[in-house]
Amino acid sequence: MLFSMMIVLAFTSTALELMIAARVPIWRRLSAKSPLFNLLNSLFLSFVVGVAFGAAGLVAMGAGVLSTIMSVPGYKFLYWNYDSPQAIALGGNRMVHVKKDIKAQYDKWHIALADFAKLVYTFIKILTFPIWALRWILTKSRPYVKRFNDYVESRKTVTS
Repeated sequence: MLFSMMIVLAFTSTALELMIAARVPIWRRLSAKSPLFNLLNSLFLSFVVGVAFGAAGLVAMGAGVLSTIMSVPGYKFLYWNYDSPQAIALGGNRMVHVKKDIKAQYDKWHIALADFAKLVYTFIKILTFPIWALRWILTKSRPYVKRFNDYVESRKTVTS
């Protein structure tokens, strides 16, 4: 129970730390440069989140250490997104430009992929024609078969 609480606390603390770092450039740069500042931030945020959720002691300390370890890739992403020379050349937020590129590619391929899906659907319909055609015929002919069976039954009772 305590271990799972420590892991949830570490994820919460990491998310909170990276959200703050994304908004405050000085925090982001200091944490990326100084492992001690990053460790102290993680421990402090884990303590604050731990107090908010009733954790203390070793659970908060373990969550702080895990949070510090998990925040390293987060800071690498934040550097790539905000502080790298390419990001600065694009105005400071690369994800905005990545989303625009993805949307442009999606718009370009959307029609082609829709036509390909229609082609695959038609091919599968042709391959499965005997199955769905027989099912359709049997469904539509059910009232006629019932009426014929009733007629045959009525003729048996009349002739008997």
